[in-house]
Amino acid sequence: MSDDSSPARSPFTPYSSYSKQQPISGANVILPYETDLVVHDRPQPSSVASGHGNLFMNIYWTASAILGFKERQSLLLCFVFGGALIGFCLARAEMMNPTNLMNLTVPGEWFWYRQTLYKPAIILHIYCTIIAGFFAVFQFLPAIRRRKMILHRMNGYLVIIILIIGIISGSVVGRRAFGGAPSTQAAFYTDGILIVFSVIKGYVSVRETRKHRRWMLRAVTYTSAPITARIILVISRQIITNIGSYYSLWTCAEVQFLQQRGQGVPDFATAYPTCVNIPAGVNPSHIHIAVHAAMQALHVNFGSAVRETFGMALWLALVIHISGVEIYIRATEATNRHRRGFILERGDPKENSGGDR
Repeated sequence: MSDDSSPARSPFTPYSSYSKQQPISGANVILPYETDLVVHDRPQPSSVASGHGNLFMNIYWTASAILGFKERQSLLLCFVFGGALIGFCLARAEMMNPTNLMNLTVPGEWFWYRQTLYKPAIILHIYCTIIAGFFAVFQFLPAIRRRKMILHRMNGYLVIIILIIGIISGSVVGRRAFGGAPSTQAAFYTDGILIVFSVIKGYVSVRETRKHRRWMLRAVTYTSAPITARIILVISRQIITNIGSYYSLWTCAEVQFLQQRGQGVPDFATAYPTCVNIPAGVNPSHIHIAVHAAMQALHVNFGSAVRETFGMALWLALVIHISGVEIYIRATEATNRHRRGFILERGDPKENSGGDR
């Protein structure tokens, strides 16, 4: 028996955008679990025709549904950026074997990394950042967040702990990484501070879901900055090689170490006469020489090209990642305000007063 005094309900259309739904008034209205039913911007089934293009889109939307994505571009973004992070971690997994570090590090770095202070730190840094980066991707799969919340939380705690340990150990080797130039050190430490700060802010705001999402997006984006830096590095070191007038500073101890390993120059005395006749009592690590930066030359020249460009590359990557994540957060914030259920809260504190975004 119907009650004419009850508030009218708008029909629920499962293939309509949240932004197109009419708001339902009334204090006692129970909203459906739209997070499990609505696919944002998904076409009507009747509009799907046969053909290879539509077959691909059907596969795309099926994969999106399995992983829990609702927006049109979400699976693509996850595939590109999440795949890049997982791919980088898998590519660097070879370095988790300590016996490979000598040959996989940039020429000149192993002179420092083999020492008592740096060797445990670099191994711990490699292990922690690779494991944390791999498992962090799964934190952004909606299917896990919605259906396995306990798994999402436990994996999040694991990633936070391991990542912070990796950042701390990385700050130790940051003094010598890629030559240890002041610009390189500053970029490493800035990135580390941004990551730890974002992770802590995300953890303390875990019950304010929108804020938690924003800070964790920032954290994983800052963590991925060294990946972009290596892409920029490939381009920049080729540029300075073509220019041909760039040099970086090395100590005599470093070039002597490379010479002993067979990665030096054919005629050491002619190339670096300052490092040949060192007065007694003078530490070779306190004598600096200029080494030509060039990719297609010897190991020492390749290492010099990396030293000369990595600081610039990491700073530029940080600018790109900081700008990119803020643009993405603001572009998706309006959509997230329409979510229902326990995935994103209906109204976080300060949400309507211009609070933290």
